[in-house]
Amino acid sequence: MSAGWVAAQVRSRSLASHCVGPAGARELAGAGSLDAALAILATSSYGERVPPGLNLAASEHEVFAGVLWNLRVLAGWSPALGASRLRTLAGVFELMNLRSDLARIEGHESPALFELGSLASVSNRVAPSTLGELRDVLRRSPWGDPGALDATGVRIAMQFALARRIVDDVPEAGQWAQTYAALVLSRLVKEDRPPDADSTSAANARAILGNRALSATSLGELHGALPRDIASILEGVKGPDDLWLAEARWRTRLWDEALEMLRRGGAGPETVVAAVALQFADAWRVRTALEVAARAGRGIEVLDAVA
Repeated sequence: MSAGWVAAQVRSRSLASHCVGPAGARELAGAGSLDAALAILATSSYGERVPPGLNLAASEHEVFAGVLWNLRVLAGWSPALGASRLRTLAGVFELMNLRSDLARIEGHESPALFELGSLASVSNRVAPSTLGELRDVLRRSPWGDPGALDATGVRIAMQFALARRIVDDVPEAGQWAQTYAALVLSRLVKEDRPPDADSTSAANARAILGNRALSATSLGELHGALPRDIASILEGVKGPDDLWLAEARWRTRLWDEALEMLRRGGAGPETVVAAVALQFADAWRVRTALEVAARAGRGIEVLDAVA
């Protein structure tokens, strides 16, 4: 095993050890206010980026920006094979940026962008002013042409495209990406608007989840069509109002499985990918905790489901 993988393993374990974790998130949620929660968070590894005084949106952005920075650091410590995996995983942030572009094109307030640096797959970070320009940008990148002519269709296409890129390029995270794709599809089934059979979204969803899943017309049918390990997140989900529980289960599973992968992993891509997944899961939990704190504790059941 190369010295690069050994260095990446050491750095990965170090970064993962600084996660807030379930107990820390519960403390944040119980702080009583956003300012009080941020004062607690200031003593954690997030503190440098999330000082007291930020509003909720800025706090959430900076929590994830910290994960991205760690991902960029890991890419610098990893050999080429590891850096390529991290570039694909950085697609999570690129998806957020592209969705921000869509919001701006539609005339809505657009969230702040993330700085991906060398991990960007969309070259020359431009600011497309129309949906057609954005599609051109995607067409010339690893995202590919979303094929959709409306903003909603483009958003959905990018989600399935991200999942497929991870399945194809980051095998260590393949099942997590499949589960994410199943959650995206479950929302479409819930809203009775499955992807058109000949669309790019359908092609990617079919490649990830199979024909039976794509043909499902209810959450029950989808549950029965998915591979057992993935279908379990929909267990007991009877209707649209229960889908948040499936999403919470996925994030909890991501944390638990990444932690186990990190514990058993050696000097190789598995350890690096596990560390990144653990930080993603931790950031989602911290974001939920901050939202609960900002609401003076209301919604704690969401955090309990994640934690």
